[in-house]
Order: sequence, then C-alpha cells, then structure tokens
Amino acid sequence: MLTPGETLQGGAGLGAALAAMQAATGRPVIWATAQYLSFAVGMDPIDIAVTIEVAGRNTTQARCELSRNGDEILTAHAALGSRDFELEGVWVRPPDVPPPDACAPYRFFARGRGHLGDRAEFRLALGRQLDDIEREGGRGDGSFALWVRCWDGARPTTVSDLAFVGDFMPLGFADATGHPYAGNSLDNTIRVGKLVDTEWILLSVHVQQVANGFGYGRAELWSDDRTLLGEVSQSAILRKHSRMREVRAEPSS
Repeated sequence: MLTPGETLQGGAGLGAALAAMQAATGRPVIWATAQYLSFAVGMDPIDIAVTIEVAGRNTTQARCELSRNGDEILTAHAALGSRDFELEGVWVRPPDVPPPDACAPYRFFARGRGHLGDRAEFRLALGRQLDDIEREGGRGDGSFALWVRCWDGARPTTVSDLAFVGDFMPLGFADATGHPYAGNSLDNTIRVGKLVDTEWILLSVHVQQVANGFGYGRAELWSDDRTLLGEVSQSAILRKHSRMREVRAEPSS
C-alpha cells in the first residue's frame, strides 16, 4: 500500500482508521474526515488507537489516531451508525463514460515496482493521459474519471475501499491545469452511500479550484452498475509528478 515515493498511501491509512472505528463501535461509518500530519515511510508497523467520544442511540462519535514509534501520522474523526427511514434517493448522476474494458490503462502507476501499482488497476474513463497533457497543454474543464479495480470479480465494497480509491482524487489536477501536477493530501473527507457488490469503482473527479499553491476538489465513487457508493473531498499540496517520490517532510497521500 505504498506510493511510488515509498510512503503509506493516505487513503489506505484512513481506510485502516475507519475499519478500526467500525470494529470498536459495531456501527457503520456515515461520515469521516482525516488530517494528514506526517509521512509513514516504509513498512514498519503502525499503531491504531480508537477513542469513543459519544455513543448515542443511533450514532456514535469516535476519533482514531495512527502513529509509529509515538509519532502521529494522521488523526481521523467519524460519525458512525444507521437508522430506519422511509425515504431515499440519488440526485447526482454518474458521468457518461465507457465501461472499463473499453478504456485504456492509465499510465501512471507502473507494475512490478513494489508499490500500490501492483495492488490496483487503473483505466482512464474521462480526461487525458499525462504524456498527452505534457505534449498538448491547455486546461481541462475540471472533470476527470478513472475506473479502479483492486480485486478479481465482484465483491462487497467496504468503507476502507472507498477511502483508498477516493484518495486518488488529486490525479485530476493534471488534466484540469494542463500541467503534470498531482497532490499530496492535507485532508480527506468521506461520506458513505449505499455499499454494494462491484468489480470496479468509478472515481468521478471534479476539480474546483487551485489557489495559493493548493488544490481543492471532490469526487463521487460509483459501482459498475452505477450505484452511488459515496463521495470524497480533499485539499492538496500541488506538486509535479516527477517530485512526488522526492518529498519526505510533508503529508502525503
């Protein structure tokens, strides 16, 4: 679960925190947010500590810290629970994109290098490849989409899957700006919808703004039958792709 820069992927860290909070409370995540505080370089064990702040009839408020050797890596806060309610609906629509088999591989995470490129498959559903951006330039409209697969065949989606896939949202900054930029996440907020079985997850990115060296965006996560699984939003430090593996002193996703 390491990035090409040999640091723990931020979504994997948040996913671990969410799994721990669900296990500690016995309730599903409704909403969670994480602040990334430092890098976790390499594969040494990470400590996970959950604190239940308030436990009500329908919801529990909890906090989780990930640390290594006493140094805090991220802090997550979450609301967990569920309740019966007679109404439901989805008012946002998935992008009109081809199915995964009709989309080209996204040329960013190379396989065989011992990082998350060996764990996940990426297909470009909407937007441009990095080499096309470097050759053509020009800003996009802020829309970008990837199909992501982390397993073979359909299986139940978990909130940790959404955290992992959602953390690739900053890849959309390259197409939006017309330059080979991605982002090191400062924070990540996730809201959980209806979790269903799926083989692929469609990450539909909407870049909102770049200002003062930081980028802001959100994304919906859809199953392959177009069920809305959840949504994420992030703030990120923008960096050129060539520098993503060089940075060690600031938060990483």
